[in-house]
This record gives sequence, C-alpha cells and structure tokens, in this order.
Amino acid sequence: MEIGPINRVILPSPINALASPQEDVTMVRQIIMAVRGLNKSELMGQNRSLSFIRDPETHRPVVQIVDRETGDVIDQIPAEVVLQMAAELDKETKAKGT
Repeated sequence: MEIGPINRVILPSPINALASPQEDVTMVRQIIMAVRGLNKSELMGQNRSLSFIRDPETHRPVVQIVDRETGDVIDQIPAEVVLQMAAELDKETKAKGT
C-alpha cells in the first residue's frame, strides 16, 4: 500500500524558547494543516482522529490520537511523562533565574 502526499508531510522542528513569535505561529499553522490532512485521509482509521493542543503548563505543542466515539486519548506525542519532566525543568530554570 502506497501512501501518497502524507509521506511527504514535513513537520517543523519542536517549538522552543528561541523561536520568534512569527516562527512560532508559522510552525503551529503547519502542524494544524498536517493534522487536518491526516484526519481527512482517515489514515488513523474511521474511529480515530488526531488533535493538536498546547499543553497548558508547558505551552508546548501536543499531538494526540483520540477515539472519536469516546473522546479518550489513545496516545500522544510527546508523552505525558515528557511534558511533566519539561514542566519540572522549566520550574527549576525559573527558580535559578536563568
């Protein structure tokens, strides 16, 4: 089975503190467009969809695989444990004043 343009979707590098606000907006738009394209293709299956959110604590982008019927998150990138570690690092960095 060959998957056409989906294979060529290039996601931007992770959003980081060094990105300018305009770069940040552009990256977010590209991620949203890629997620919408994947959802239209039903590549994830009929009962699953991708969603794009920002983690409320770290403000990092998160892509989730969601069960359309139940709304349950099946998987996400980055994983919850990674987001928790990032939040802890952010707190430590702010506490040190760097």
